[in-house]
Amino acid sequence: MKNFKLRSIAAATSAVLALSFAGNALADSTDDIVNALIAKGVLTEEEGSLLLKGRAAEKEVQKKTGSTVTAGKKGLVVKSNDGDYSVAVGGRMHIEAMSHGGDESLTKQATDGTDVRRSRIYLKGHAKDIKYIVEADLAGNKVSMKDVFAVYTGIDNWDFTVGNQKHAMTMEVQESSNDIMFTERGMTYALSAPYFDRAIGVNAKVKGETWNVQGGIYGDHYGPETSGSVDEGHGYAIRGTVTPLWNKKEGQMIHIGASYGVRSLSDDTNKISGGGKGDFSYETTNGSNLKLLDTPDIAGFDKVKLAAIEFAAMNGPFSFQTEYHKASVEGTNDYDFDGWYAAVGYTLTGESRSYKPTDGEFKRLKPKNDFSMKNGGWGAWEIAARLDSLDLNDGSGATAIAGGEGDRYTLALNWYLNYNFRIMADYSKIYDIKNGPVKTATGGEADDVDTLTVRAQWAF
Repeated sequence: MKNFKLRSIAAATSAVLALSFAGNALADSTDDIVNALIAKGVLTEEEGSLLLKGRAAEKEVQKKTGSTVTAGKKGLVVKSNDGDYSVAVGGRMHIEAMSHGGDESLTKQATDGTDVRRSRIYLKGHAKDIKYIVEADLAGNKVSMKDVFAVYTGIDNWDFTVGNQKHAMTMEVQESSNDIMFTERGMTYALSAPYFDRAIGVNAKVKGETWNVQGGIYGDHYGPETSGSVDEGHGYAIRGTVTPLWNKKEGQMIHIGASYGVRSLSDDTNKISGGGKGDFSYETTNGSNLKLLDTPDIAGFDKVKLAAIEFAAMNGPFSFQTEYHKASVEGTNDYDFDGWYAAVGYTLTGESRSYKPTDGEFKRLKPKNDFSMKNGGWGAWEIAARLDSLDLNDGSGATAIAGGEGDRYTLALNWYLNYNFRIMADYSKIYDIKNGPVKTATGGEADDVDTLTVRAQWAF
């Protein structure tokens, strides 16, 4: 009988230990089993108490050193139980189909077809007071690095960022391609993207509940080094935003912002090493290879300054967003180019767009009801319209730059099936082009060119 009891105790102890190592999810079950064994007389009160005390100590250690793993709309996320560490794996896939009309008589036609616009995977998380991200893009049959930086957050209301990051410039530069209402950004992006997108640098940001100011010093972007004794370009930028009206519950806000940046190009060449050269252009779509507005390479290009002002507002399902940009080129000759856009959006299903005042930018729209044939949900539906204009003409005589001036309108319909997946359809027309680089066969302006783009977007 004694041996039987010893074997029972040993078996019970083994079962308890096995359940203990199974994780937090079985913690309550383990305690219940021990109490049941005490009630049935298999374990004495003293033996059971020792097991429960040991289990309590294990749970305390596990609470401090264990971790949880979840898979959901934010990707695959591992978090330590003490909250000091996390790592997440996610990404995005943007697949597009594009078609053009009105380009048949031009000396250069658009490329129609399909395109993997973006194919990114990232690893991000935090280690105590330091956040980090490493993101690679595999689209275009090549690997390019996007966000590769670390952020120190150990001082209240301050962020200090080191690595390959976006310049502290303009609302459209800051907003993610996952979140904007259109497949293409406004034509103002032709002034900011070549020189004020991502670069390796240091950035400091101070923020409050409804405002932020950030600025940084940057070298060149992450990419292949230029061979020979070619120095990198460098620059600085500063951006500030304030949200004088902010009611998250009602989806109401007013946003005001401004930014200013300077890029000095390489002392040895008129380009950013591995990246932009001394020109500005806007392509109808990413894969069209048709640039109806495009300056030639600007001889003696030494420095570019970009100033931008921005305004946005939201009231429930209605939103408005506008920016004006002016770029000043300094070098052998000086030139000024400018552009603007104004966009409105309306969510047919009633949701408000997401907005983050500490960043001063719109985030991804979140449907109230996911699309489901089984449960009858239809996701969120959004319509949007935008007018924009770009002027790349300046100067006179032999030193004049004729990159073209034109206007465009865009109509968009977006279907958010759920938080991670949406389908976008954009129709745009560029018109009133003056002095553009692409002409008709008879020497006329390339005018009234239509573009239809459809995108399937998956992001987590």
